[in-house]
Amino acid sequence: MTYTCEDTVMKFFSQLLVAPAALGLLAPLSANASEVNISEIASYSDIDLVEEEIFDHNSFSNSLATNSPIEANVSPVTFEAGGFSETTVATQTAQFLLSGASGDIETVGDEESFQANYYYSLSLDSSFNGEDNLNVVLEAGNTGSAGTYTGTILDFGTTGGDTLTVADVNYTRSFGDLTVQFGDSLDASSQFTGACAYSGFTDQLADCGTGLTAGLGGDVTLSTSYDIGNGFVAGFGLTGAEGASTDGLFTKESVDAYAAQIAYAADSYGLAVSYSNIDSGTDSSSASSALIGVGEDHTIWGLNGYYTLGGVIENLSVGYEIGNPKTGKDTTNWFAGVTTQEVGPGTIGVAIGTAAHTTEDAEQNLMYEVSYNWTVNDATSMSLGGFYKGQKDTAIEALTGVGLTTTFSF
Repeated sequence: MTYTCEDTVMKFFSQLLVAPAALGLLAPLSANASEVNISEIASYSDIDLVEEEIFDHNSFSNSLATNSPIEANVSPVTFEAGGFSETTVATQTAQFLLSGASGDIETVGDEESFQANYYYSLSLDSSFNGEDNLNVVLEAGNTGSAGTYTGTILDFGTTGGDTLTVADVNYTRSFGDLTVQFGDSLDASSQFTGACAYSGFTDQLADCGTGLTAGLGGDVTLSTSYDIGNGFVAGFGLTGAEGASTDGLFTKESVDAYAAQIAYAADSYGLAVSYSNIDSGTDSSSASSALIGVGEDHTIWGLNGYYTLGGVIENLSVGYEIGNPKTGKDTTNWFAGVTTQEVGPGTIGVAIGTAAHTTEDAEQNLMYEVSYNWTVNDATSMSLGGFYKGQKDTAIEALTGVGLTTTFSF
């Protein structure tokens, strides 16, 4: 393309016309720039840069804003946004139970039922110094409260309903070889080592025959363990519950109990001797029964142990308790269970024992169970089992049931 002299002159004059407009736009910017305090901007260079930190679903705190002094024409201020807890971890569990039960009711005939239940829990764990743990558990579930419900016999879930409520609050602290735990809705035996390698399908047999000593329940509880050394561990637990709203703890009216245990573990076997003393209170037998499992004063001795065989039968576990109530005759409770080596993706458990503490001259009601437990993946496990519970001299003479439990942990 060829430019004439006239074209060149016209372009030159058009640029001269644009220049004043451009200068008019730049003038306000230069005025604003003169108002910026450059020295103040430079002072911010003294602030340390914080490196990016990964924050995933398991952590409720991080240190993005910790240990960083902020300076701005005032004295340095140091703050720690996550200083109260280095780590808070959330563990969630969702469980589903499909079960059926059949019982012979003397006055009605045979009763059969199919039940579907769910359970959800959220456990929050926080450590403040690396040697302690604050645990808060929230849970919800629709398990029935009657004794004929399969979920009750399996100790599945909670009867609290669909509202998420606080189920447990406890604090644990270690002092060298001594561990101390205190909390609400906490078992007195929560820190006990015990000596049982069997994982039960039903609530009764899961206690390994020592549910009133090595597995003593509780409410407002202090539980401790001390590592003596050479395989020996000692445990002590103290628990109490109010018999009425004004009775308080450890009073004449309240339900109180304490337990102690000495446990020993070797390479292939373990033994534990446990003792408990239960004070049911003067006006709270029902509360005592719900809290502890007995409705009157008791002293109870328990013995359990396990042995690892390493063959087709991986381990054998046994347990025995003898109770001495304040009134009436002594009672006994026993259990025996075996766990196999892996069969396919899981293991088989088989157990037998008494369905409850039985007086010396009474006929024992026996309980049997068999279950298969396997892991589907890192977050999912399943259990399929069946049980038979003898219940002579009750409205339901015998109860037979099956259940499939699916557990998701995340």
